Amino acid sequence: MKEFAEILKSELLKGLPGTEIQWQMASSDRMIRNFPGTPGKEARIASVLILLYPHNGLIHTVFIQRPDYNGVHGGQISFPGGKQDPDDENIIQTAVREANEEIGVDASEIEIIGMLTPLFIPVSNMLVTPVVGWASERPEFEPEAEEVVFIFDAELKRFIDTSTVKIKPMQIKGEMIEVKYFDYDGNVIWGATAMILNELLTILGRIDIFVR
Repeated sequence: MKEFAEILKSELLKGLPGTEIQWQMASSDRMIRNFPGTPGKEARIASVLILLYPHNGLIHTVFIQRPDYNGVHGGQISFPGGKQDPDDENIIQTAVREANEEIGVDASEIEIIGMLTPLFIPVSNMLVTPVVGWASERPEFEPEAEEVVFIFDAELKRFIDTSTVKIKPMQIKGEMIEVKYFDYDGNVIWGATAMILNELLTILGRIDIFVR
């Protein structure tokens, strides 16, 4: 399994698929308004951690569901992460710190593999950088009750099956939009998280471990 991490690290250095691949999973409101994905000077900096690890002989990652608060990302499924604090040295530290706070992962357990294409989220005015990390075994997760409703493991290979990609209407802040999402055991992974995940899956598709 360690070989997987080294192969992926090398593959990331060859170049990223980029915004075009991310937008394949964009919801209709993004497409209609033709958001350019270009942050302004006041955009907030944030990052998420895509934590990969072996579990039952297969590569997994972890998602969280956020509480259903009165905000643009309330109730959504996402990777652990958040906005950068002034004390963070860089976006990698932000991702690791947030993962520690939200799901209890120790920084010493994580090897940073690389980063994916930054994604601008207009509704929250955030520029999010996905940081890819590797743990040699499945961590003992401890969700932070105020920030995480639940945690679930996801087997990456299952996302290669195109039947996991679905479309449905959703009402967001009074507006009905068409949402393209990944369906994982009934968990709806959409929005920025789905866009980030799509880029990761495309990169994995370049590795013969996964075929897409």
